[in-house]
Amino acid sequence: MARAAGSAFVSGGDSVKVCYEGSVARIDGTVGSSVAVEIEARTEKQVRGAILDLICHPYEKKLLVLLDANMNLETATRSSRGILGRFLDPTNFQVVPISGSGSSGPTDDQVKAVRDALRFLGFDPPGDEPSPTAPEDGR
Repeated sequence: MARAAGSAFVSGGDSVKVCYEGSVARIDGTVGSSVAVEIEARTEKQVRGAILDLICHPYEKKLLVLLDANMNLETATRSSRGILGRFLDPTNFQVVPISGSGSSGPTDDQVKAVRDALRFLGFDPPGDEPSPTAPEDGR
């Protein structure tokens, strides 16, 4: 995320808190003052918990990055888009599936996919030129 969003990505502090009755959860980060971010590599059931945290987070825009470490990436991506689409306007969320272990860090293509999603959500990340359309199948 830091490569895609630069210093606008924050992974600690008050902006990552999601307050529930009697407890506080934390998402993976925020970008700027409007995009809540979750990065998930766990099972599809755990991804659904991350989606709940995103939906309940006060920021209007939501970005879910899925890593295929412990899940069927295609199924998780499709179901995540369906769930988010039940609760959010399609212009307010993006789901970015990322293939590969990521053990050597993100590839340029992976960083570009996240940047394109951030652009679609209204954030202008540092780096390559803006893309005028939504990322392929981002919603």
